[in-house]
This record gives sequence, structure tokens and C-alpha cells, in this order.
Amino acid sequence: MVEYSIADISQITGIKAFTLRAWEKRYGIIEPLRTQTNIRKYSRGDLHKLLAISALVKNGFKISQVQGFSKEELRQKLGTVFVPGKVYVKTKELMKLSQIFDGVSFEKTLRHEIIELGVEDAVKKVILPFVQEAETHWIADESFLPQKNFAFDIIRRLIISESGKMDKPKREKILLFSPFEDSLELTLVITDYVLKKSGFEVVYCGQEVPIAMAKKAFDDSKASKVILAVSLTDSMKDISVVAENFMQQFIDSEKIILHKNCGEYVKNFPRIKFSSDIDDLKQYLNGGS
Repeated sequence: MVEYSIADISQITGIKAFTLRAWEKRYGIIEPLRTQTNIRKYSRGDLHKLLAISALVKNGFKISQVQGFSKEELRQKLGTVFVPGKVYVKTKELMKLSQIFDGVSFEKTLRHEIIELGVEDAVKKVILPFVQEAETHWIADESFLPQKNFAFDIIRRLIISESGKMDKPKREKILLFSPFEDSLELTLVITDYVLKKSGFEVVYCGQEVPIAMAKKAFDDSKASKVILAVSLTDSMKDISVVAENFMQQFIDSEKIILHKNCGEYVKNFPRIKFSSDIDDLKQYLNGGS
């Protein structure tokens, strides 16, 4: 069984350790197991519940409101937080197809949207809303993991296929990587496509790459810029330590972090360009501020 320490839980969820202890004592939100020396140990189920609660609290819910929510109630409330306005109808259709593992219909539906909208608009209007809803569903119910991975693999293969149709790059070389290991391949594949579509040559290093190793690849490939990616749907990950290491390793290089919830880091790391989404990244790379 996978177990997490309170420090692990704090880093993953963004909830401070003293807050976790307070929630446990006052509200009974989680009752972690204890070792013989009274050290807290959290299960994967505890992690998923705390991720969901953290997301709701950060979006205006009070802890006293959510303390008694069941898994289904957490999932329903997360839907009201993460799905802005009217969800694109195809997103809902893709969710249903992924739940029954209908890969043929899923791929056919997605290909139709790519033909109708173009890859970039399909990403913005269909794929990213679907990814967000799938991630939200998984946070509230970890048994959805096989369906999520099944769908993400189809999306990844389709985007890679579209990337193979690109013309030769005409602009400078950009190194793309992530030091994180949690479901980031799809984020990297989407970013890779958008960069190539904009004419850049991409040095794709993938996920789980240590920053020091990425720096060596950057130097060896003679890239002009480096992008560190965080999941496009992740608004909770605390990247302060990673950003500090990134800044120190790439002191004299043009460096970018792609992270949805980047506003809080801008003042602390002025030598790093933060982009909140693909459109903002494109604007910056094309000469915007």
C-alpha cells in the first residue's frame, strides 16, 4: 500500500502541515494511520480526499461546509468549481465514451473536432475542458484512473500524429521538460505541438527529468530558451522549491515556467517568465510582454 507522510501530503496538496493537523483535530476530516512512534501515515484515498477538499477551499468553500461531504458530493461540488459556464457538449460526450472504454468512438469524435476546429482550437475548446473534467473526476474518485489513462493515451497519440505533419522548423530551438512525474506527458505533448505549430524547433526531454539534467541537455543542444511545464489543469501544486532550483541552474538563460496558477510566484522569481496557459505562452514567444 502506498503511504504518504504529512510533509508529502502538504507538498502535493498545498495544505500546510499545521492546517492538516488542525482540520484533523477540529473537524475529523482525515484520520490517518499512526506508526508505533505516533507518526502520521496517509493513504492514497486520504490524498485524493484532501486534494478535492483543498480545491474546494481555494475556490470559496469553507472547511466547515465540506467536512461531511461524501465522495459523490465532493465530485459534484468540484464540477461546479472547475467547469466554467456551459461545458462544451463534446467534452461531456468524451467523458461518457471514456467511462465505457469506447476507444473507437472516442477517437472518431476527437478526430472530427480536430478537422472542424483545427488542432489548437480543439485543444482549447474540447481537449483541455475534457482533461480538466477527467482530472477532477479522478481526484474525487481514484477508481476512475484506468478510464483517465485510457482517454489520455488516445489524445496523446492523436496530437503526436498531428505534430508529425509539421513543416520543418524556421525559428530558434526551445528545450521542453518537466521534473514532475504526475500525468504530465499529455501537457508536454500539447505544448510541443503548439511550439512546433508556431515554427519553433523543440528539444523534447519529457517528464521526470531532473533540472540539472535538463541544463546539460540545454547546453548540449544549444537551445535558446527552456520551458519547464506543470500540468495544464493543476492549480494547486506548490512549485517554490522547483522554481528556485530552476532559477539557479539556468541563471543566464531565458527560462519559462508554464503553470496555471502562476500569479503568486511572479514577484518571488522575477528572472523567470511565468505563463498561465498556452495562449499566454504563445503571445510571449511571439514578442508580447
